[in-house]
Amino acid sequence: MMHYERSKSQVFQVPSALAVAQTAPDANRFGECICILTRRWKGSIYKLVWRNLLLYYALYYMLTILHKFILDEDGQKTFVALAKYCSRNENSFNFMIMLGFFTSTAMQRLFSMQTMMPGTAKVIGCFTLAIKPNMPEGPFIVEQFARWTVIAWILTFRLVSKPLRDLYPDMFSLQTAGILRDKERLILERVEADAENSTPRPLVAIDWMLLLLKETSTHNRFAEKSSHLKLVEAVLAFKKSCGNTIKFGTHNIPHALIQAAIIMVYAFGLLTLMARNLEDDGDEDNHLANNIISYFPILPSMQFFIFLAWLKFGRAAVNPFGTDETDIDIKRLLKTHIQDSLRLTRLYTQNLEDFFGTMPQHQYNETDVIHL
Repeated sequence: MMHYERSKSQVFQVPSALAVAQTAPDANRFGECICILTRRWKGSIYKLVWRNLLLYYALYYMLTILHKFILDEDGQKTFVALAKYCSRNENSFNFMIMLGFFTSTAMQRLFSMQTMMPGTAKVIGCFTLAIKPNMPEGPFIVEQFARWTVIAWILTFRLVSKPLRDLYPDMFSLQTAGILRDKERLILERVEADAENSTPRPLVAIDWMLLLLKETSTHNRFAEKSSHLKLVEAVLAFKKSCGNTIKFGTHNIPHALIQAAIIMVYAFGLLTLMARNLEDDGDEDNHLANNIISYFPILPSMQFFIFLAWLKFGRAAVNPFGTDETDIDIKRLLKTHIQDSLRLTRLYTQNLEDFFGTMPQHQYNETDVIHL
């Protein structure tokens, strides 16, 4: 059976809210906690770029040592001329336009992906409340429909999320977890083995859901006849969301665009390594300034790392289902959907009296039954 235990500290906390709380600051206290927010390490920009920062400064000091202590007089003149040329041309290219285009494209795809992610609660809840109450076979039908919905969700996100593929590497692992039955596993494995069949596994599970709706309608198990068509529309909307998610995983941002953005940012970083004004006109103040520039590249590195942070953020948005701290926690999201499915299926056999005892309107319900 699908079951995940919660710790006592999480009993009254929604898992999706916990996932957000781990990475997102409190928006209501943003102005109050600005100092705490800028010092935060987990999920911060410092954690993304600190390795690049160390490498940048190491290369910068190596070039400084090369200029001051290794090169002869002619070599130093060549170094100064090259540094002057790089300093003069480092701002001749508008890197921000290309980097902004890449980042905005990645963020737009991320926003679209977040808004079209399939949810299971609406489909399961509508089905649970649409069939006739107190049927002996009712709990089994509801449990089967809910389980197939969760299976379709898992199979969809296995295609785009490496952590979920690691958690469930094959169909047998899903059966071991109690999510798949033996016959269902064999059907899905045959679908995958059939070279002529291009139907993704998630859509096969959704076909099972549609067939279950057909059987339920045929045997007059819906409380209202119109519920059948409404549920078919809900399942097809769920299928569309799953299909859009699959498209997201198979048709990503072109690699050429990502490569161009990476090459552009790191080429600019190499350019700023050499971009220094080292001409010595004999002035003591200018000599002091040259020494400062040689060992403390604050301004050159600041612009480069702004671009680098922008690039890192765009690359993280390209694959929001990875293993980074800022990515969507698919494993926690899966637990949320499984817990929701279990809770919603129990609604079929539950009433308000099970939670609150005798309700004030209960006497009127009995009166209505007597008049009928």
